[in-house]
Amino acid sequence: MSCKSTQLPPDIRLGFVKKVYGILGVMLLITFGLAQFFVFQKEATLAFLRANMWIVVTVGIIVVAQLFFDIAMSCQLCCGGSSLIRGYLKMMVTPPWNYLYLMVFSVCFGVLVGYVCASYTAESVLLVFALTVVMIVCLTVYAVRTSADFTGWGPHMLVICVGLLLLLLMYFLLPDRTLFSRLAGAVCAIIFGMLIVHDTQLIFGSAALGFGGSAKQYEYTIDMYAFAAWNLYLDFITFFLYMLQFLGNRE
Repeated sequence: MSCKSTQLPPDIRLGFVKKVYGILGVMLLITFGLAQFFVFQKEATLAFLRANMWIVVTVGIIVVAQLFFDIAMSCQLCCGGSSLIRGYLKMMVTPPWNYLYLMVFSVCFGVLVGYVCASYTAESVLLVFALTVVMIVCLTVYAVRTSADFTGWGPHMLVICVGLLLLLLMYFLLPDRTLFSRLAGAVCAIIFGMLIVHDTQLIFGSAALGFGGSAKQYEYTIDMYAFAAWNLYLDFITFFLYMLQFLGNRE
């Protein structure tokens, strides 16, 4: 997924960064373009989906299938196998399948994020969205310009994600979930803020030198543009959802 920096010419690395953020921008436009209907035209949108349940079912099947595939990949890696992850990464570097994959999930997450936003007041969704944008910009600037290297934190991030699963289990076991839900949202938002810094540094790599930063130990290879965009997209979406869980006002 990432390798030691090969110190590519700055223009090539910068072109990779532009491509990743271009793809990411399109994905976010699709997702939040769909989600906004759940905020500004909530009743009409929910009524439309109730009348067309096949949309919800299809989205659910696709997302659950991806979840099970991720679990299968993780289990195979733990057992010493790698065929699933190699096939997955091959798809990620093969157009047009990588673009199709990203666009399909952009639409699916648009519906999922929309459903989550529908349970909060429109004012709080907009406030949290604006705050999230500002924080992501600040985290991105920090990731690029800092001399601290987060690219080698991959194993630590994996352990942290296991901790998130334990938090989720505690959430379902506790009788009073309101306060715990907000606290868990705050903790998870902090963790995914760290993931944003980690993945941003992997994307910029040696290109950070042109922005006043320093080259890091690891960076994505330039053929992994789709995979890099996908990871950062998941970071942004999850960060927003946890910020909403922490600060949003439910209806």
